[in-house]
Amino acid sequence: MSGIRYRIIRRRVKYPRLEIWGNEIWIIVPGNVDPWRVVRQNREWLIRQIEIARRAAELSGKIELVPRTRRKFRSLIERVVQEYAEELGVEVNRIFVRRVKSAWGSCSGRGNITINAAAQWLPERLVRYIAYHEVCHLRRWRHDREFERLVREKFPDHEDLDLQLQAYWIKLREQDKACSKS
Repeated sequence: MSGIRYRIIRRRVKYPRLEIWGNEIWIIVPGNVDPWRVVRQNREWLIRQIEIARRAAELSGKIELVPRTRRKFRSLIERVVQEYAEELGVEVNRIFVRRVKSAWGSCSGRGNITINAAAQWLPERLVRYIAYHEVCHLRRWRHDREFERLVREKFPDHEDLDLQLQAYWIKLREQDKACSKS
């Protein structure tokens, strides 16, 4: 990895925010906000996140993608999501597997769970972590203390799993770039 890249994204958002995607920082701001002011205000957080991104980039060179068919992946997702829904006492409406540009998964207010198709290439432990995270949103919508407690109870190593997810994100993006050049 040559370093951390950044992208300034101007959107119709009420509040500015910073997001880390693999080895890229997204500075998302409304049209009238200075993105560099947002960076200065969040300097300490950014420094910590850049160190995590550096570690993820290092790790991305050491990890292997898991070959799995779409059918087997879909079956795994459905089984795991239902298992966790029963465990947490929540009801899942529908499960989708789709290509998503900026997330491993999402949960809608209607109880639909979407898992990024790129997760097909992840080890089962990470697939389970993503699924559990999304099912937890059916109990707690926000990433508040209660939500974090739920995740930590099931996955006490969640910080390491987050690092691995960043590393796989980088690995998959690099692979996509290499395939598009050939």
